[in-house]
Amino acid sequence: MMRHGNPTWLLIGTLPFALSACSSLAPLTGERFTLEGELPADFALKAQAHYDVANNCNGRSQARSFESDFQSTPQQYRFNIPVSYRDGLCAMRLGRVGLFIHGRYGDKDWQRTYDNGGLTLVETLPPGAPSFGADGTVTKQAECTWLFQLSKAHSRQGQISKLLNCKGAGAYLVADELPGKTVRLDFQMTGEERPYMRGYWIKTPSGWKPCTGRWGTQFEELCTEPPQFRTFQMNGQECTVYPNCTE
Repeated sequence: MMRHGNPTWLLIGTLPFALSACSSLAPLTGERFTLEGELPADFALKAQAHYDVANNCNGRSQARSFESDFQSTPQQYRFNIPVSYRDGLCAMRLGRVGLFIHGRYGDKDWQRTYDNGGLTLVETLPPGAPSFGADGTVTKQAECTWLFQLSKAHSRQGQISKLLNCKGAGAYLVADELPGKTVRLDFQMTGEERPYMRGYWIKTPSGWKPCTGRWGTQFEELCTEPPQFRTFQMNGQECTVYPNCTE
């Protein structure tokens, strides 16, 4: 599920936080694997590793975050994520890794959004899932696309806003094979931008035109036959087509 957010708090490194009765400042000294890859310009990534208690310790699940901040050019990221570690008397073992892929399409706080992905730990790989090669690496590629719409926010009605859609942003991994291995997950922008809602915009030789219909609202509406079009705001201009603004 796609979500919106203003992740102004992204930091490179690790940020421990705990839901545990054990210490939240436990050192990460156990077995690890590497999550690495490439991010497009104006992207950031947060990997949130979730851990379960693996012994009879009186503790609870914990989570630790690994983050790469926005850069204006493509960047390489690399996280060394523990597979297991000890927190006092608690033996903690990795259960899953959630991924938050952040993208920005402008310089305003509201011009940021994100999509989700994840690394799922399993006992055996499902059919068709790639396995680690002889070099100890598994490689996957996520393809991301911008989806545009007219903003639903009252203060930005009639302006273009975007959502991020990333396909293939994750992998199945055999838990017992993970220590010492490398998971390479590259992200790339692919294809042209398209409307978030089908049937609400019509593509013309000059670009996409938003429809209005029987209601005449501030938002795009389902196209009628024959179609009726409305204007919208982009970069302080009144526009009739996206992304060219004028026909």
